[in-house]
Amino acid sequence: MPEAPHVLAFALYLLTLLLLLRLGPGVLLGFVILLYLADVGFLAGLGGRPYSLVGLALLGLGSLVTPPRTRTLPRLPLRRRRKRLLPPSEKEPLEERYQILGKLGSGGMATVYRARRRADGLVAALKIPQERYASEPRFLRRLHREAEVLKKLRHPNIIKVYEHGQAGRTHFIAMELVDGPSLDQLIADRRLNPELVRKVLLSVAEALKYMHDQGFLHRDLKPGNIMIYRNALKDGDVDPAGVRLMDFGIAAGKEFTRLTTVGARIGTPTYMSPEQARGQPLDEKSDVYSLGVVLYEALVGEAPFQGDFEQVARKQIHERPVPPIQKNPKLHPLLNDLVMRMLEKDPARRPDLTEVIRVLKNLPVAETPELTQDHLLALAVEAPGGKLRLVNQKGLPVRAFGRQGANDLAVDREGYLWVVHFEFTDQRGMIRRFSPEGEEVLATGTYGLKLGEFFNPVAIACGQNDRVYVLDSESQAITRLTLEGRAELRFGGRGPGRGSFQNAVQIAVGKEVFVLDLDARQIQRLDTEGNYKDRLVLAVSADDPTPRRLSGLGLDASGNLLIYDADSEKVRVLSPQGKLLASYPLPLAEDEDAGAIVDLAGSPDGVIYALRRGSPRIYRLASEEGPLEIGVPVRAMALWLPQRP
Repeated sequence: MPEAPHVLAFALYLLTLLLLLRLGPGVLLGFVILLYLADVGFLAGLGGRPYSLVGLALLGLGSLVTPPRTRTLPRLPLRRRRKRLLPPSEKEPLEERYQILGKLGSGGMATVYRARRRADGLVAALKIPQERYASEPRFLRRLHREAEVLKKLRHPNIIKVYEHGQAGRTHFIAMELVDGPSLDQLIADRRLNPELVRKVLLSVAEALKYMHDQGFLHRDLKPGNIMIYRNALKDGDVDPAGVRLMDFGIAAGKEFTRLTTVGARIGTPTYMSPEQARGQPLDEKSDVYSLGVVLYEALVGEAPFQGDFEQVARKQIHERPVPPIQKNPKLHPLLNDLVMRMLEKDPARRPDLTEVIRVLKNLPVAETPELTQDHLLALAVEAPGGKLRLVNQKGLPVRAFGRQGANDLAVDREGYLWVVHFEFTDQRGMIRRFSPEGEEVLATGTYGLKLGEFFNPVAIACGQNDRVYVLDSESQAITRLTLEGRAELRFGGRGPGRGSFQNAVQIAVGKEVFVLDLDARQIQRLDTEGNYKDRLVLAVSADDPTPRRLSGLGLDASGNLLIYDADSEKVRVLSPQGKLLASYPLPLAEDEDAGAIVDLAGSPDGVIYALRRGSPRIYRLASEEGPLEIGVPVRAMALWLPQRP
């Protein structure tokens, strides 16, 4: 028969094993103490009884203070556990929950699939992190934060979330599947018009204001985050109910364009506000700026600023964008004004979303503005939407027409535009006449050697005698036409003598004809019949008769000569007889060609307009006002006045 200490020790060990099933820290502590004291007492020949009883008491006490299955092991100071992002989800893998039907798109951080939920057949857009982000805690927190934000928002133009979580090892968001294009696809396909854009962005603005009212910022507005149901698009129009705003936490489109934390930048800054590009705290006005960039791009087909990250970020902070009406002259002026106010650098000067919605909702039908009785500028530009334009004294177009590029243009006394085109393109001729409303009323000047035919017409001017003078660069001859397009005479020609030219590039006609010869560094004066009268040369100084380089010619309203002196970079005002009346420095911007031909024109109110050909700006000399930012390259300029007697 075994001794009592042996029996007692065996019983205590058995009891301990049963109690260990409770898995509490007190149980484990009691067990360790019991094991130690029982063994020590037994082996020491002390019978073990007092020690074993003490251990048993401690074991019982530990089990009483430890509720079953609720306590966990304390964290060890040297082994830090990651906080679980979500409660444990179903053990089944995502493939058992959703049937993947195809890939919809992939961005830098997530991929979106078309999928069917097996439980009920629901077809959804399934967003799944890309492999390199699948175990990144910060990214996964953002993924599920996006889903939580969307679940709290109830607006017809905000994408719906059905569920999100973790299936197996895969994190996911299942959301509303929009069967249709994104706004950036419509922009790329040139499928937009101002009215369609207005309706789409009105819906987005209303959704955005709802978000702000709920206390959320979007911070990642861009065309790729605006989806439109295919059946909502019809015949150039859109049903606003089919517009959806999406991506409230990570990017699933072509690029990831937000600040993750203050000062941290990811992706392109194309749609960032200036304060976002600086890494400053954001508020609702930052979303207004980004919405303005989206509106700008949708209206004109390109974002206001282009370049790499640093270039665009610098422009967002420091540069004023070209008004969208310059790139799309058909825009309503009020819409152009709204975009420019949304893109103000100072957030305090931007409209709030209530104002944005009001303007978009109540935008009147665009009306063709009346042509002012004051002067306008006629321009030949390199831009879609009308290569010939009449712009007001703010530089904004009031008329835009013409599909073919032009070398030069002029305005006759009836207010009609005369244009010489780049090259011979059809049998109708290279010289066209347009009404102020943009209707082509005459085409003449076919290719050839005969009177009224041309090789390469490069300059044109209209005189007070209701005649039009056209300079051909190949023959260096000037042809005089009637307003009906009939050629009357030809004079000049290539040569070094009087009445002939080496490299004539510009002509100006008032009561007389003035011809700028670039290579001869002179301006010849002829009568309206083409007879030579004299020449004008600007010497370097009284002691140095070397002719200055002249590369610009025009007339002011009084018939005085306007000449660009390229050596001094000044515009000289001279009487027709050559007396110097005034001089004005002509600025040179970084994006301008110092060697370009300069078009000059003087208005009735004394302003001298100066254009370096190819530049996007026109300088106003003899004026306190700054240059007119046209925003697109200008090939030629002339002064437009209403019909004169």
